[in-house]
Amino acid sequence: MNNSHVKKINRNLVYGWMLIVLILFVSYTMEVVKGQRSLSYLFVFMLVTAVPAIIVLILYLKQPDRYSLRYTIVGGYFIMYIFVMITGSTTMVFSYILPMLSLLVLFHQPIIILVTGICATVLNLISIFLRYNRGEITTENSKDIEIQLALLFLCFLGSYLATRLYDEIHKTNEKYNKELSERNKDIERMTMQTITTIANTIDAKDEYTRGHSKRVAEYSATIATELGMSEVEVSNIRIIGLLHDIGKIGIPDSVLNKPGKLTNEEFQIMKGHTLAGEEILKDIDMIPGLEIGAKYHHERIDGKGYPEGISGDDIPYLARIIAVADAYDAMSSNRVYRRHLPKDKILSELEKGCGTQWDEEITKVMIKLINEDRLPKINPDAETELVQQTSTILSRVIDIAEDKGSDTSDELDDLTGAYGRDKGKYAIQNAISKNGTGCIVLFDIDHFHRINDTDGFIIGDIYLKKMVEQIRGLSEKQIIARFGADEFVTYFPELKDAKEAEKLAEIFIDRIKNLAETDKRVSKFSVSIGISEVVTEKDKVMFLYENANKALYVAKQRGGNTYYSHQALEYQNEEPSNPAADLKQLVEIIQNREHYKGGLIAAYPEFGKMYEFISSLAERNDMKVQIALFTVSQIKGAKASLEEQDRVMELLQKAVVNSIRNVDVITKYSSTQFAILLMNLTLAEVENVINRIMTEFLRTYDKNEFSVHYDMADLSKN
Repeated sequence: MNNSHVKKINRNLVYGWMLIVLILFVSYTMEVVKGQRSLSYLFVFMLVTAVPAIIVLILYLKQPDRYSLRYTIVGGYFIMYIFVMITGSTTMVFSYILPMLSLLVLFHQPIIILVTGICATVLNLISIFLRYNRGEITTENSKDIEIQLALLFLCFLGSYLATRLYDEIHKTNEKYNKELSERNKDIERMTMQTITTIANTIDAKDEYTRGHSKRVAEYSATIATELGMSEVEVSNIRIIGLLHDIGKIGIPDSVLNKPGKLTNEEFQIMKGHTLAGEEILKDIDMIPGLEIGAKYHHERIDGKGYPEGISGDDIPYLARIIAVADAYDAMSSNRVYRRHLPKDKILSELEKGCGTQWDEEITKVMIKLINEDRLPKINPDAETELVQQTSTILSRVIDIAEDKGSDTSDELDDLTGAYGRDKGKYAIQNAISKNGTGCIVLFDIDHFHRINDTDGFIIGDIYLKKMVEQIRGLSEKQIIARFGADEFVTYFPELKDAKEAEKLAEIFIDRIKNLAETDKRVSKFSVSIGISEVVTEKDKVMFLYENANKALYVAKQRGGNTYYSHQALEYQNEEPSNPAADLKQLVEIIQNREHYKGGLIAAYPEFGKMYEFISSLAERNDMKVQIALFTVSQIKGAKASLEEQDRVMELLQKAVVNSIRNVDVITKYSSTQFAILLMNLTLAEVENVINRIMTEFLRTYDKNEFSVHYDMADLSKN
């Protein structure tokens, strides 16, 4: 039986008892006034009836849902019953016993009726016997006694049978309610497991954010508890926190996992995850305000956040809590672009943003929890037993597969004794997973193809052997894998960071220079070295290899016998020639096409005709016409061919075609640019179209050699 039902029954019983006491008090008071009762009798009545009733009332007010209170009430009823029976007439007895038994039926407990009935019958028999001895019962009035006993028997028997019937119904309902409650709990568990799975799926898009949603959820719940929010509110905010990043499920991995600074276009796409999250969650009414966390957790108190730029109290309170929890986890966790911040730095950042970036009260609570070390320690692997079993089985399958791969002896490079590419990947990945630290160093022989061409392959092989010998001389724990003809990837687990790897690279280059001077066979020996630092045990070897390869390219540009670290790279996109100027020129050409007929008609005849039609239509119907120019540019430092540029343009064209409407027009403005005419759209709608184009493009483009920029202009004449 739930607490609200128990409380309701107790209330009815207590108020019923108080009503009966009041009725009897009024009745006896009238008898005192008439001289039929004495004041002492009224006083004794109040003592044995009203006082217990008041005591029970106090107990009820203190704990109205206490199940055992009913037994106290029954005891009080019975005391009053005995008093009335002893001192009152037969009529008075039955005027009291009938409502009392009606209230007892509410207990739906036959045993109470049975015990009460037996006791009442015994007491009535004793009373009859005493009255008989006193000569009060004669043959003339014995009929009243017979009626009294018959009614007493029928009253209790009827009540007993009624409570038995009601008790059966109650037990059936209670069983059904219990089963329903268990089912609801199962549904809640399944729902939470589904929500957790969704959160894990979102986090899985980036190895560095694994467990992020769960941590934010638990941090938010802890803050809410500290703020004095109710148990239900804490439970709700935990779920809202789990799903706050659900919109990221639609963000391309190339944007989500980009190690460097995002371009403006990429950042616009990233910001879109808040609105996407709201769109996904807005129709789910299981949790009130479920979409609030997803939409508003990047808003700032000073109004400089997104997506709406609201400020202060306009930001929903739940979103302000999640914003602080989200920020803390971002600072305290490793990211693809940096290690986690130390505790003092996190506290400094929170204090700096208190009242401007984050809510002052909530931020102070977070600072207090950090200082008192009361934030929960979240283990992303601590899921349900089923998830644990599944993870264990899956891990075992992966381990077996990796062991199988590592046992393949014929994957060693015959010439140098280093691992082959596939076996090297397995070995290095396993080592990274166990150690979680170290550096990946990529060694490359400068102008190796020229050495093979001029000195012969035999001499080239000597270079390769000497290279591996020198690498082995650097450490006893390194893992060497030959990834290319003259390219060796080496994992040094003992190196703490890129700075130590750079010192090792200097030593290696000195040895190579000395070798070139002392051994005439390798007199042209020169190397370039790229370095990538392992951040956590979750790092993927191919991701680290790509980073080292980017650093290697910089080293090669600097000349022979040089090294460069990926950590020193600054990812800055090479600016296009001047896309804004290109757009301005295009607008002038279109709007003044009669002055540029030759160039426009020769290069864009259909585009010009279509613009003329759209412009005329828009002018007649008071509609807007806007143009967007997309420009493809090569990222600074990237090695890309013209064929790759053409492929990028094809992907961009497909993204545009799939994202615009049938009434919009596209043309290739140059070898690296597309122009689009958009009709009768608001600025927000144009931005949505552009975001769809960029999202579609980045979802299909899998390299980091080109970037896309866009500019917009209004061609409307009004």
